[in-house]
Parts: sequence; structure tokens; C-alpha cells
Amino acid sequence: MEKFLLLLCCFSAVFGDGTIVQLPNGKIQGKIAYTYINKIKFWAFQGIPYAAPPVGKNRFQPPQPVDNWNGTRAATHSPICYQTGLNHKDSGEDCLYLHVYTPKEPGTNSSLPVMLNIHGGTYRRGAGFAGYIQPQYLMEHNVVIVSINYRLGPFGFLSTGDKIIPGNMGLKDQQYAIKWTKNNIHLFGGDPNKITIMGQSAGSASVTYHLLSRSSSGLFRAAIAQSGSALNTWAFQRHPVDTAYGIAAMIDPNFSRNKSTQELSDVLMNAGAEAIHATGSKYSTFAPVLEVEHDGAFITESMYQKAADGEVNKVPYLGGICSEEGIIVATNIHNWEKIVKKFDDDARNLVDEDMYIDDDSKKLEAGNAIKKIFTNGSLLDHIGSSVQYQTDNRYVRAPIKFAELVSEYIDVYFYQFSYHGKLGKNTHLIEGIGKVGHGEDLNYLWAGHKTFDGFPESDVLTVRRYVGLLTNFAKYLNPLPEKSDLFQNLTLPKFTKTRKTYLDIDKDLTIKENPREFSFQKWVDVFEKYAKKPLISF
Repeated sequence: MEKFLLLLCCFSAVFGDGTIVQLPNGKIQGKIAYTYINKIKFWAFQGIPYAAPPVGKNRFQPPQPVDNWNGTRAATHSPICYQTGLNHKDSGEDCLYLHVYTPKEPGTNSSLPVMLNIHGGTYRRGAGFAGYIQPQYLMEHNVVIVSINYRLGPFGFLSTGDKIIPGNMGLKDQQYAIKWTKNNIHLFGGDPNKITIMGQSAGSASVTYHLLSRSSSGLFRAAIAQSGSALNTWAFQRHPVDTAYGIAAMIDPNFSRNKSTQELSDVLMNAGAEAIHATGSKYSTFAPVLEVEHDGAFITESMYQKAADGEVNKVPYLGGICSEEGIIVATNIHNWEKIVKKFDDDARNLVDEDMYIDDDSKKLEAGNAIKKIFTNGSLLDHIGSSVQYQTDNRYVRAPIKFAELVSEYIDVYFYQFSYHGKLGKNTHLIEGIGKVGHGEDLNYLWAGHKTFDGFPESDVLTVRRYVGLLTNFAKYLNPLPEKSDLFQNLTLPKFTKTRKTYLDIDKDLTIKENPREFSFQKWVDVFEKYAKKPLISF
């Protein structure tokens, strides 16, 4: 790798004001911008191709090298990947692009830490941001930011359950983008040996998949996971083959289940991209799969077991959750109440499929045990308790368990984002439970406004703290490396199996122990008693 980087340095160059960069495949031209708050200069390069377009013979295949281009390519805009169930004017199959933002002029002698962001969106929607506002808070902290697109929905996560279309193309895209960053980020002032991968929700789950994948070993030196892990039930696709056959039948009504997976692949390879995209009206649930063993497989073994056995890439890890991730259901409380009534009518509806309980009586018993974690009465009569169930079951139970498992093998730090402010935009609150929903913390990390006018000082302080914590981790591998007034002179002990220490981020910062203390261990007990072993998710 070092020889390759040295070779690149020999024929790579940056011209003029730093907006034109010579990459191995050709020149790109970006743009100079300034942060809105403190007028810090930075360089932005948007829409850099990191892999060949995954079209034609490259559809459903691992990412391939980019062809060289002539002239200077404008790096000021980027298409995005198909958004499952949505039509977007900039979306398409040709979408493997990334964006680089740097506070140092490319070509100057600098070696900054790199933070590579993997977006969320349940593996079916989202994109690496390509605007000039969002990375602005981070540009004032001397780090290089990389954000990436990766294939979504059927284009990124369809699998035939064998070697024909093994699956996980989206994860392999991410990995390829990390490799591109490691090979090229020195041209933008970044240090290839100081890459921190980070992400929220499905991006967070992806980060932990890279921690568990042997093929991602050595590509990054730290990982930040915000509100998700590979153990979350939505981060694992349980019936990929059924979905693949269903999509093929939507495209070709004469296609039947007795056809081979090779014939299925032929249908999909010969179909137009729009025809595949249109199947999102019926098939809209996608996620990583456990692949069959083959060259190029990303992951083939249980995520839970790999984490428990320490089969994890040995880098420091910062995990985090929001105080009430599931409170987003309160945006449509009447619809949520209809769902909760089904929980009360039949407690089996509280049991996730990933527990693999086949016996109905055992499933009912498990459902009642889950219900008792939150209330001895009706969940409909205790709507806050039902939201706490949603928070645990869909969002935070798994990240806490993942941190606990891997803490025996790597350095782990943990936080909970509890601060409820105007920037968070959540106005749907329920008395007696947390106030910060899924994704709300991102409003304090990625800029959404050109000014803080109209926002309280505590919001601005929380931005400074949250951005500071994550950039500290990227720089020093510790979110609170030394005492400072900004962080109320706190230091953060490591999170371990026996002492689950975490930083609670509210108006004041507090060191606490045992996140979701009222429920987490009870979930562990339920899984231990009822879930089929070995576990895959949690």
C-alpha cells in the first residue's frame, strides 16, 4: 500500500488555487467555499467517481475500477442511487460517486484525520450529501470529510442466496469507497492511515458490518456508529430469495418459482433499470444478507456470533444512541395507537421474527414477558411505555448489546444524545420518556442552517460539543482526551461488559452507567430464555 501511495505522489499534482486535482484516472475541478459562521475557507469536490458505473454486465456485481477520462471533470454535482419506492430526478443506476471536503488546500503539505460518512435510509433510500452547507461545522475542526453513495434497494441488496447473485453489493460499494479514500485522500490533505468510518442508522449498521468483515481489515483506524448496529433486526434480510423471485415475477409475469436462480438472474440482467426500480411499489424491504462462501464474500457468518467471539477488526469504537429513538411514531399517534392495540390484543405481535420462535404458545409467553418489561397493564393505556418498547425493539437494544460484546476485544466508548433543542425539530413529545428521536442528533452534526440566529445558546453549545466529541475521537481515538471547559472538565471511561459507562449529552454533560437500565437486562433475559440459538440479530 505504501509503495502504491508513493507512486501516486510521483505523478499526481494539484494546480492553481487547489480546485483542480489530478487523480490516477484524470483531473477533477472542485470549488472553494466558506463556512457561514466563522468564514473558514474549504475546498469541496462533489461527484467523484470511485467505481465504474454498475450497469450492463456490472449490475449485481462487485464494484469495478473506474475508466480513465480525458480533460477536466467538473466535481460540483452528483447523481444519486435509485431510491426504493420514490422517484427522484437525479437518481439512477450510475451512482457510485463520493464527495470530499477539506479545510486545507489540496497539494499543500498536510495530513489531517479523515471522517468517511456512510448515510442511513434503511438500505433503500438516502445519498452522500453533495451540498456546501452540511459539512460546515466539521470544516472548522481540521478534518477531511468524505461522504459516499452506495447502491440501494434491489440494486444493492438483492440476493439469490447462492453464488449467482450473492448479495451485499451495497456493502461492497462502501468498502470500495473506503479503499479509494485510502489510496487517494492524501491528494486532498488527508492522512490515509487516519480514516474513521462513521454513519447513522443503516449507515451505523454498515459501520459495524465493516468491523465484522475480514475483507475490511486494515482499511480504517476507528469507527463511529450512531443509532444502529449489524445486530438490529432491520439490518438483516431474512427472506432474500423470496424477494428476488417476486421481483423477477413482477418484471416477467410468466416467470415462476420453479425456475433456476440463473434464469432469475437472466431476467433481471435483461430488464431495464426502471423496470427493476418500479418493483419497489411492492418489494421495498432490503438489507445485508449472510452470503454463501465464495471469493469476494463480505460476510458469511452470524453477526452476533462474530461479535461475541471477538472476530472483529481491532480498532477503537464509539457507539451512540438517542434518548428515545422510537418517539418518531408520535408524529402520527393515531396510527401508532392502532398498532399498539394489536400488541394488547395478541402479545405475540411484540416478538420479533429474528427470535425464531416457532411454537405459538412459547411465542405468546415471550410476548407477555416483553410486555411486562414496560407495563403490567395495557400498552394502549400507557402509550409512553409503548414508545419505549419501540425505541428498544427497533433501535437501541442492539447497539447496546453490540457494544457490550465487542468491548471484550476492542476499546469502546458510548454516549446517549438526550439534549432536546430547537435545532432537533421534534415537537411531538410524550410525558415521562426521552425527547430525542431517531436521527435528531444529526441536526447538531451536519449543518442545516446558514446562521444560528433564532436558536438558543444551548443549541449552539450542543453543536460545539457534539461535533467536538466526534472529531476528537477521529483525531485522538478518545472522545474526551483531556479535560476542558467545553466538556465540563469530564473524561469518559471506556464502556465494558461489567461497567457500561456512557456520556449523557444534555444541557449538562453527565457520566452515567447502564444505558436503558430499566429495560436492557430484561431484554437479555427474554432472549436467553426464548430465542432460538445461535443468535444472528438481537
